Amino acid sequence: MDFTWFIAKRIIGNRSHRSSVSSPIITIGIIAIALGVVTMLIALGTGVGLQNKIGDKVAAFTGHIRLTTLENSQKQETLKPLDDAKNIRNQLVAYPNTAAAQAVAYVPGVMLNNTAFDGVVFKGIDASFNSEFFSFFGVSDTRAIPQNNEIWLPEPLARKLALSIGDRVPLYFASTATEMPKRRTCTVIGLFKTGFSDYDDTYVLGNLDIVRSLYGWDADQVGAIEVFLHDHSNLDAATDMIYDRVDAIIDVQHIEDQFPEIFNWIRLFGTNISLIIIIMIIVGGVNMITALLVLILEQTQLIGITRVLGAPVRSLQKLFLIQGAYLIGVGLFWGNLIGLGLLFLQQQTGFISLDPSVYYVQEVPVYMDVTTVLWLNGLTLVICLLLLVLPSVIIARIPPTQVLKINP
Repeated sequence: MDFTWFIAKRIIGNRSHRSSVSSPIITIGIIAIALGVVTMLIALGTGVGLQNKIGDKVAAFTGHIRLTTLENSQKQETLKPLDDAKNIRNQLVAYPNTAAAQAVAYVPGVMLNNTAFDGVVFKGIDASFNSEFFSFFGVSDTRAIPQNNEIWLPEPLARKLALSIGDRVPLYFASTATEMPKRRTCTVIGLFKTGFSDYDDTYVLGNLDIVRSLYGWDADQVGAIEVFLHDHSNLDAATDMIYDRVDAIIDVQHIEDQFPEIFNWIRLFGTNISLIIIIMIIVGGVNMITALLVLILEQTQLIGITRVLGAPVRSLQKLFLIQGAYLIGVGLFWGNLIGLGLLFLQQQTGFISLDPSVYYVQEVPVYMDVTTVLWLNGLTLVICLLLLVLPSVIIARIPPTQVLKINP
């Protein structure tokens, strides 16, 4: 066995017999590493979880990419119809990266019952509607797609207007063709809840033919086509690809362009996560530097004897770096055990809740994979070891003869 590894193994094996001076400092260093890892895992797991969950929720309602006329490009209302919708949708579905393409239309209106009224946005859908919307938001119903004058209401809006499944409610829509608004009486067939207050207070799902009847569109005209992608990691490239293949008068936007406020906000999570990781690694590294300095000062006699016997300084530096790596490893073990345990508990129970009106989710979402955990542990280990090179330089400055005089 190598000399350095042999001595390091003996020292590590006798760690319980350390003096009362070094033991608390070493323990503090291990605790600092463990707490740092716990903090980094929780920040990374919940931060990325929030980014993914909020992005998926927005996409579940509006798709990853929207095609509409230029007149509708800067607003959610789609009052100007998109012609030849069937041909455009068939072309989009043929793309390998397309998971679904749905025809929709957004029309503002007013919903009225006997005691209250509220402004709504009527979202017209048809058989092409992505049925995963309902399963994503926890709705299971064989009549998911509304027929004729049937509608789906968000639960908060239904409570506000005192409506329930089976109730009939009139909706009023402005019309340029008549002085009076047009009325459609619809039956509530289901309730859903997205967790987005903007959606849950406003949007109503109904049949696209209602919009066609309001504005005289034909069967091949829609307000917009919303595209869902299998791989949405590069929305800019996917959007440009679709734009190059459709008519120039059609505007193509992805969700980050449609909802810049939401996505700029969740991008801040990444900045916060990076700052937390940097700070925690520095704090853990500084604590390990202190612990290693104590180890070096405690074992000056060992340093003096081994140097007199011919041990090179580099071997002694390696000896203490091995001890430092061991202490870091202990901290990483307990940090991962506690951090991943808390994340798993949150994932299974959701015991930490959030205000959906602020964070768009009811509980803290968690995302973590093996690659991320290994990357985080490897980064922490490497940086802390690099920081430990600094105190190991002190070994070369310890004169062995002077040490042996002090410690005969």
